[in-house]
Amino acid sequence: MISSLEGGGSERQALLVLRRLNRTIFAPELYLLRRSGSLLGQVPADVPIHCFEESIEADAAGWLSWPGKVHGAQVAHLTRLLRERSIDVIYDRTFHMSLIAAPAAVGCGVPRVATIVSPPSRALPLNGGRFLAIKRRRLRAAYSEASAVITVSHPTAGDAARYYGLPRSRFIVIPNPVDAEAIDTVVGRFPRPHRDSRYTIACVGRMSAEKGQEELLTAFDRLLSLYPEFPLPKFWMIGNGPLRESLRQAVERSKWQDHFEFLGHLEHPEPWIAAADALCVPSHFEGFPNVMLEAMALGVPVIARSLDVTRSLGRLPTDPAIRGRDYLATYVDSPSQRGVTLARSIRRLKLNPTATRSRVAAALRLARETLSPTTIMPRIEQTLIEAIKGRR
Repeated sequence: MISSLEGGGSERQALLVLRRLNRTIFAPELYLLRRSGSLLGQVPADVPIHCFEESIEADAAGWLSWPGKVHGAQVAHLTRLLRERSIDVIYDRTFHMSLIAAPAAVGCGVPRVATIVSPPSRALPLNGGRFLAIKRRRLRAAYSEASAVITVSHPTAGDAARYYGLPRSRFIVIPNPVDAEAIDTVVGRFPRPHRDSRYTIACVGRMSAEKGQEELLTAFDRLLSLYPEFPLPKFWMIGNGPLRESLRQAVERSKWQDHFEFLGHLEHPEPWIAAADALCVPSHFEGFPNVMLEAMALGVPVIARSLDVTRSLGRLPTDPAIRGRDYLATYVDSPSQRGVTLARSIRRLKLNPTATRSRVAAALRLARETLSPTTIMPRIEQTLIEAIKGRR
């Protein structure tokens, strides 16, 4: 279950699961609220798609509704679908879908595995809309009732336990897998993006406040003032969102247009990541950012804000040869020196190629071995199987 198939990390992970589930055990079906998004064409041909907006329940809800009416229609549609299709287990990927899946699952006696993809203390207030207190209580109940709750990192699990007042043992940590084979296929299928000789940094993601793209502009200004001899980099700004226009206008006012290229949403950003000298992830919070993992799998250096999740990479069960390594070039920003530490990280990354190569080699092994679908998918499949067995 996922709301739609727009080009976000959760949607890409849902597609990966649909592609990689063992077909000798599972016959997956996809539930959407809206049949929309650039990734729709990537749904495997053997996966039936069910859509709320195309249902009789959606028609009955009508255009005029009171609070809770559409949600009730969504629960009714899913409940009917679970019974008609004889579904054995639900796998919901976001808190929006958990709110729908939980009452439907209880009503039908269908086991459910939920996934929390971002720290809820930050994600729910930012993306939850109205009636946050009610949604928080309902999500606490939803995660209490689920057969299992997967979180994508240890910091996310700890945050969820504190935010929902549930035992830490309620949450299983299974990091997002990285489908390196699929990434390699996409990179090989498309022509290499044109670029010049400048040091080029890709920034991929929804352009909204929590993603921190405005910090790249500040860091660029700090490079100009602190290191006038340093060759200024080029930034590929990939993605759409509410801040895209204001960021573009800020670049135009600063007369840095030649150093920032706004490419919009790309269905396949992987070739651009592969062609860049580095990827920057300036997010203020993340669950387990897929774009970072894709860059690691491609052997592209990553510059990222120092967050609990980026620091937690060293806790993953890895080959002893790379355990505890610094996989990323991280920076810590402060209000008094905004952009300074990011500027320094960009400069160090370019001027220290030996250290960068060592970090990249360790990150490549982490992404392609520890986080490969052959390693991670059996853990997700076993969680689903145990949920079904628990019902019986």
